[in-house]
Amino acid sequence: MSSASSEGSRAPLDCEDGYGCDVSSRGVTGWRGTKYLLGGITFLLLTVIVFWFQFTRIEAGDQLVAWDKLRWGYLLLLLLCLPLDTVACGIRIWVVCRLLQPGIGFWTCLKAEWANVGVAMLTPSSSGGGLGQIYMLNRGGANAGSAIAISFITFLGSMVGLLCIGLYNILFSGAPDTGPLLRTALWGFTFIAAFVILAAVWPGLFRVVILWIYQAYWEIRGKNHPLAVFSSPPEAQAESTQSSMGPVAAKLVHMTHTYQDNVRRFVRLGKGSFVIVCLLSLSFLLSRCLMAFLCLRFLGIQTSTLGEVMEIQMALILFVFFAPTPGGSGLAEGVSLSFMSDVVPVGFAPYYNLLWRFTTLYLAASVGLFFLFRTMVSDARKVVSFRRARSDAPKQRKEKT
Repeated sequence: MSSASSEGSRAPLDCEDGYGCDVSSRGVTGWRGTKYLLGGITFLLLTVIVFWFQFTRIEAGDQLVAWDKLRWGYLLLLLLCLPLDTVACGIRIWVVCRLLQPGIGFWTCLKAEWANVGVAMLTPSSSGGGLGQIYMLNRGGANAGSAIAISFITFLGSMVGLLCIGLYNILFSGAPDTGPLLRTALWGFTFIAAFVILAAVWPGLFRVVILWIYQAYWEIRGKNHPLAVFSSPPEAQAESTQSSMGPVAAKLVHMTHTYQDNVRRFVRLGKGSFVIVCLLSLSFLLSRCLMAFLCLRFLGIQTSTLGEVMEIQMALILFVFFAPTPGGSGLAEGVSLSFMSDVVPVGFAPYYNLLWRFTTLYLAASVGLFFLFRTMVSDARKVVSFRRARSDAPKQRKEKT
């Protein structure tokens, strides 16, 4: 058999076991591409509109930013503080990878975190960031099931950090009331926790659901669907069954079983690691509050203490995290204007918000989208090469005969 034909029997993209490579790449480069494009356009439009509104609110006589009043020492502190949240998030991913996918480097974890921020900026309620993280981890060497488990575990750490912030705001803070926001966080945490536990305890249920959806899809199309025999992986002894399903469905079910094995292993061995993940999640949230304070001091605004700014920012983080617009665009700047109205003069508001959003979102998201786009281009080239080799295989066999 020729080398071209042997390549045709493999997955088009490099992966450890052949499962999940197509699935994760299609999740980013397939029909979702239009969704992300629309999200990016919406993000830009809302951002431009809200900053235009804030600039038009400035009237003659309002206090404005003056170059001679800028405090450059705080800018240096801000630049030193910038990497804290990204490094903390990268470390928490790496901590989980050490247990579930040894061999994944810290640089891959950093790129996965940047991709998480970048894709979250393009999706409502930061809902799509996990897919970017999973994609980059998968391309960095993690199998799809392990990448999903890593993403869910780190997300749970973020939810624990948000709950700590919400409880502090309700019990001790004098910041704006966040009761509804905390209830949203609680419901979100409960839903995600239930999904994680159900998938880890009963992956057979997901196999049944996936198989039902797959069969219904082909029946609606009125075509015969390809079948492949799927056997539960050896580690899932309690779910040792065989089912006939299509190749895509088989990959999804295989990822579910791999996810189950990884979550169970993490629960068994990683209790201390999860505490570290939660502490790192809380630290990166608090670092964003600190950056807001440094932005104020750099602009020469000294009408509030560090504690007051931290409390306001903690309330703001809860709101922005669940904002329904892509990346919280429009709402984040508008709510910041409202929450910080007693601290930030009208003439300073657009400059403060621009600096605040650049340091906490725009910079990291831009880096993440750069690495994500570069990886997607590399994957697209591999797919083109694979398809070209597969189409040339019959010609090569005919020439040899």
